[in-house]
Amino acid sequence: MVKVGVVNYGVGNVGSVLNALRRVGAEPLLVNNAVDLRNADALILPGVGSFNSAVVNLTRLIDELNRVRGSSPILGICLGLQLMFKGSDEGELGGLGWYGEWVSRIRGPRVPHIGWDYVKVNGECSLGVMNGYYYFMHSYAVVNPVNESPNVGFTKYGDSTILSVLCDEKKVTFGTQFHPEKSGKLGLSILSSIVNLARK
Repeated sequence: MVKVGVVNYGVGNVGSVLNALRRVGAEPLLVNNAVDLRNADALILPGVGSFNSAVVNLTRLIDELNRVRGSSPILGICLGLQLMFKGSDEGELGGLGWYGEWVSRIRGPRVPHIGWDYVKVNGECSLGVMNGYYYFMHSYAVVNPVNESPNVGFTKYGDSTILSVLCDEKKVTFGTQFHPEKSGKLGLSILSSIVNLARK
């Protein structure tokens, strides 16, 4: 059975992600240290908490994350996606810096942006993300993205365009601003895709 590690930042409830992974036939593993990380076939950076707290708690794993990136599939969910960029309006600490764009506080009809919203997919992605409605819960995002990151999926919110799907095939690194574990069948299919990528 494929072991999917869910990185524990200590800043949010990861139970729904663990349960969703079980539903798609994976063996979830809560990652608390580098040994746990090395035992995983794929990794998820989950999506609840504050940017600064997550960065502080992730520090002990950064070297190992950088080592496995490009060989093991990595999926960032919401905050987990945001951590892949160079920094955020939410805090003064830098992110992982895998991509050069900045995470900004969103502007729109309501902040935080909570509920189902439409994702438009503009390219191929091994995640198998399809056009459709997914569940969002966030106040920050990469807004009006340019070509510094491998952008694939977008969501219109107010006058802004939010990066809602990142797909870096070369580095086997992916991200969703929405929560696939809360997005019904479409969301579960994304988690299934991560499991299938880990089998290859």
